[in-house]
Amino acid sequence: MSVQPKQNQRRLYAVAVRDAGNLLLVFSICRDPHGDVYVNFPRDHDPAWKPHSSYHASGQHHQKSYDHKVLEYHRQRPDVNLRGTVNVVTLPIASDEPRAINTPCEATRFQDVFEIPLGDVRSERYRTWLSVDVTDSNGQPTIEPGAAIIRVSGGQELSHYRRAS
Repeated sequence: MSVQPKQNQRRLYAVAVRDAGNLLLVFSICRDPHGDVYVNFPRDHDPAWKPHSSYHASGQHHQKSYDHKVLEYHRQRPDVNLRGTVNVVTLPIASDEPRAINTPCEATRFQDVFEIPLGDVRSERYRTWLSVDVTDSNGQPTIEPGAAIIRVSGGQELSHYRRAS
């Protein structure tokens, strides 16, 4: 995700898996005009859940589930002075999970949709990972040793990668 949002504009992105004719939302990314970054995981079957990752303009970074913060850190601020790469969240995904979550992706709600063909997602658990990073203009995606990047969308916007076997 690029460091600077467009002036006074909230940006909303989708990461979705294409399963036959269906486009299924895995998560959405919101970058607000104040610099906050939110990665929201749709769990409409339980309205109280609302799991998400937040990277605030203050540099506060945490995960939240059932309104309870975990993994709270303070990092560099996600603004024009950011240097390098800060990982907001990395999520494992298996090929049966988008259908199990079963949240349709309404592409018209988003500025951009990072669409992943189901064939790029392995069936084994913890073998395919999706990563959301905030970087400076020269930043590289966060990647674990032994992993290979399959695709990066929009330059530094979103990265999708798979662990090597």
